[in-house]
Parts: sequence; structure tokens; C-alpha cells
Amino acid sequence: MSVRVATVVLAVVAALLETSVAPYLSISGVTPDLVLICAVVLAVSIGVEEGFLAAFVGGLVLDILTAPVRPLGATTLSLLIAVGIGVALIRFIGRGRVHTTLILVFGLTFALHAILAAILVLTTGARVTVDPIGSILPTAIVNTAISLPFALLGRWAWFRWGERAEW
Repeated sequence: MSVRVATVVLAVVAALLETSVAPYLSISGVTPDLVLICAVVLAVSIGVEEGFLAAFVGGLVLDILTAPVRPLGATTLSLLIAVGIGVALIRFIGRGRVHTTLILVFGLTFALHAILAAILVLTTGARVTVDPIGSILPTAIVNTAISLPFALLGRWAWFRWGERAEW
């Protein structure tokens, strides 16, 4: 199986789990952003293109599955911008390292939720309040904890399939 096909399958599975199973496994109302975790781990471990592909496909599936709540494309755009910020930061932090993935997942959780809130306000006119400490911080901690085993797996994948050329 091609790495790109595996990336698409992984992103779809992450989006399906995020919308179907994760809400029932939430801890104090905190549900993880599995597509963000998937996209960041792939961007750090395999390559930038795979990270963007996972963000696009996973975001599109999330938008389709949450169509009445969010406008089509809002989650996709938010994920692409957040992963783009992460890709820019990868140049300074370094690639293929476990701590890189953990730092990016933690920080990009705040970025994703802020960007998504801004998009929802601009497109729907909805009143969205973003509480960085009360709601996003617990999500960032859960996302970081969940991303640890995937970051370790991604470290192995970096040695196996990582980008050969520096960008």
C-alpha cells in the first residue's frame, strides 16, 4: 500500500473516530482532536505533504459528518492553517523527533480552536467564546497525551519512510 493511500485511510479513520467514538470516551467533556493529531504526526514523521493531505481529507470528512453544526470547509480550512503553522515551525524545531510532535500538538490545539472559532464567527455570525484555560487547555493536554504513542510510532516511520530530501 502506498504511503499516500495509507495517509488517506488513516485520516478518514481518525475523522470517523473523532465524530463517533471520541464523544462517548470524553473525560470531563474533553474530546480529542484526532485528525489534528494524525496530521501533525504525519507531517513530522513522514513528510509535509502527508500532513497536509491528512488535514485536508480528515477535515473534509469532519465537515461532512458535522454539516448542520459547521459550514462545509470550516474545519478543513482550520486544520490546513494549523498544520501550515506547524510545518513552518518544524523548520525551527526539527523533524522526526518525539518532542517536536508533542510540542506541536500542544500548541496547535490552541491555534486550531482559535482559527475555527474565528471562521465560525466570520461565516455564520455565531457568538463563539473561546476560553483558552477552561476548555482548550484540557483539550491540548489530552491531545498531547494521546499523541505520545503515535509520536513514538512516527519516529520509527521517519526512519522507514521519511522525506529523503530536505526542504
